Amino acid sequence: MQRFCGIVASALAAICVAAANPASGQTPTSSPPSRYVPDPGVVTTRQAITPAGVQTVFDGFVHRVAFDPSGDLWVMSGKALYRLDVRSNAVKAEFKLPGDRGVRGFAVDPATGRAATTHVAGGVKLTIVDGGVATPTGETLAKNAVGSPIWANGKVLAPLLFDNALAVSDPAGGKPQLIRVGVAPVAVAYAAGLAYVANWGGEAAAANELSAPTGLDPQADRVRIDARGIARPGTISVVDLARGKVVATISVGRHPTALALDERRGRLFVANTNDDTVSVVDVKKRSVVRTIAIKPFSQKVAGVAPTSVALSPDGSRLYVACGGVNALAVYVAASGKLEGLIPTGWYPASVAVNAAGDHIAVGTLLGIGSGYADKDPTHRYVHANRGTAHVIPVPDAAQLASYTSAVVENNRMGETGKGFAGTASSAANPRAAAKAVPRRAGEPSLIEHVVYIVKENRTYDQVFGDLAKGNGDPSLVMFGEDVTPNQHRLAQDFVLLDNFYTSGGNSADGHQWVTQANEVSYTLWPGYQGRSYPFDGSDPLAYSARGFIWDAALARNKTVAVFGEYAPLISWDQKGRVELLRKWKAGEQIANDWETRSPIPPLDRVLYRKFPAYTMAIPDVVRARIFLNALKGYETAGAMPHLTIIQLPSNHTSGTTPGMTTPKAMVADNDLAVGQIVEGLSKSKFWSKMAIFIVEDDSQNGVDHVDGHRTVALAISPYVRRGSVDSTFYAHPSILKTIELQLGLPTLSLFDLIATDMRASFTDTPTLAPYTAITPKQDLL
Repeated sequence: MQRFCGIVASALAAICVAAANPASGQTPTSSPPSRYVPDPGVVTTRQAITPAGVQTVFDGFVHRVAFDPSGDLWVMSGKALYRLDVRSNAVKAEFKLPGDRGVRGFAVDPATGRAATTHVAGGVKLTIVDGGVATPTGETLAKNAVGSPIWANGKVLAPLLFDNALAVSDPAGGKPQLIRVGVAPVAVAYAAGLAYVANWGGEAAAANELSAPTGLDPQADRVRIDARGIARPGTISVVDLARGKVVATISVGRHPTALALDERRGRLFVANTNDDTVSVVDVKKRSVVRTIAIKPFSQKVAGVAPTSVALSPDGSRLYVACGGVNALAVYVAASGKLEGLIPTGWYPASVAVNAAGDHIAVGTLLGIGSGYADKDPTHRYVHANRGTAHVIPVPDAAQLASYTSAVVENNRMGETGKGFAGTASSAANPRAAAKAVPRRAGEPSLIEHVVYIVKENRTYDQVFGDLAKGNGDPSLVMFGEDVTPNQHRLAQDFVLLDNFYTSGGNSADGHQWVTQANEVSYTLWPGYQGRSYPFDGSDPLAYSARGFIWDAALARNKTVAVFGEYAPLISWDQKGRVELLRKWKAGEQIANDWETRSPIPPLDRVLYRKFPAYTMAIPDVVRARIFLNALKGYETAGAMPHLTIIQLPSNHTSGTTPGMTTPKAMVADNDLAVGQIVEGLSKSKFWSKMAIFIVEDDSQNGVDHVDGHRTVALAISPYVRRGSVDSTFYAHPSILKTIELQLGLPTLSLFDLIATDMRASFTDTPTLAPYTAITPKQDLL
């Protein structure tokens, strides 16, 4: 029996269509809210989940929770807006809304109890729910993407993420007023005629500032970036509503995602999700007077992710929802002192306090983990999200202490001032015996060269469900041994990993996890809609403040080469795929058609220019040939990069797009490229000190009988335990942690810090026999 603990979580139209219409045709199930959790999903960040209070499970993300003046709880899920009786846990009303919910897409008027909802359906729409009736206002506020609305003196204020504006709407009618603010505004607070708007992207970059576009569109907003290519801190735009203009700009932290205003004391609390801080702004001085570090554990690592803030009615307590650690942090508002932690469901994103101040409501995006598709419990699907809302009585000191201990244990961390439970914080021993996976980063390693290959979108059962020695379901296999003979043989000859999970849900967050061991609020909500689809390094708002694995390597004087991964999508004639296959088959060298660039400065410096970035129009066997030519150059020079990252995306497929090769042909192309690259590496002079890791960026294109996040991963090395099965729980951060240990790199986030490294797949005695690629029976055309 599986424990519900953790195992914790445009130009791109073709990608998005393929993701939304997976080959198996699955759609998430829909059901009414429930207290019953018969089949919790796998939480992919190795954290435990033990939510406090009374929990209700909904289909889809739970975007926001709010109390109304009567004490009822309103909940917006991915399916509808609900009004619940907290005492009986009964649904009093349900309002179906079209389109996408946006970011926390509703608010309750504290004066009247009316609800205002913002959603995207052919543009940003506003609907007012009053007396059990939902009435659309008829106005379109913007083109795409909306942040968290609020009520202000009978009007609705909504930050327009895509349009970089604040909308002021009168539910009684009339054209909404649009006021220009910063880049990607996501939240707003109001007092005394002034609106305070939180901008994820801060101010638009000036002509002389280091900047990058937030998407591939030539007209995309340019935001300020640091030397690593990561967006600089966000801002608060102070808007005088009577004058309809911004009168001041306040710099805060990265990704200011939520606001709580203490009007009586003149304090605005800003949750900076990507900095793990809360900025305290003096609204009279219009400046930050204190920064609260949201670091509840002894190990100060990135990824706590404060996503929402709320004040107790008397303003004495500040409640901070911490998405990264699945907890609510309780602070003394005046001093910023941490009082304790309360456990929640997976990734809390909204918090509210009732008028009496004796109950807290929390909404979580991921809740109890993914469910299943097609009404079949064996068809687990990554996008069958099941967020939760739970109501928690405000705990006394003894209860809060107990809750705090649970959160510390759930996160496998040490309580502040009491030491860290793991071993990663211990000093490295330079005299330790060399290991294939050293105990600590910086200790001697048998591995000098790591090759990290990133593929696309498959579940474990889609490919490996037919391997008898693993935990597979043969009925779910779509690309069996005839199509993927190399991956099958590599799993058989080296190690079969049948308990490996993607950490994200789609490519827009999956590529963040495989390169950063983290993801930011901008990708999870998501906030990029209409602006970008940031799987390809084309939007600096998607990057974690701690940076990328190549940043960690370069900072330790390790050499790095990146072949295509995280470089912006390229435009290429889709019909050219067949012609490129013909040239490849004829043995032609194809290497001068591309000049790959990146707006991320450190990545741009290590990109292999002649290797193409993401497109389905270029076969992976062409990519493999380009890489193998580079490998010949390394052989001649007698030196190979310490870290090599290669993107092989063809197994994403183009579905049934006219003029493209079939899905099976594209997966076979990808498989053969994998085999050829592994063969070349295993026959090179660097093989004796090498480890190769291969993984999918996400698993959204199919179903799996264990969980929708379970995926195909391979570990290949002379030091891998040949012919073994390793059923240890692993996820994306496990690969990154293993690479960090092998190359002597620091951790990037709390997720790779607490991840289980992959030493169980390795031995310290090498077997140097090389691999020989197999040609799939499936034709590549």
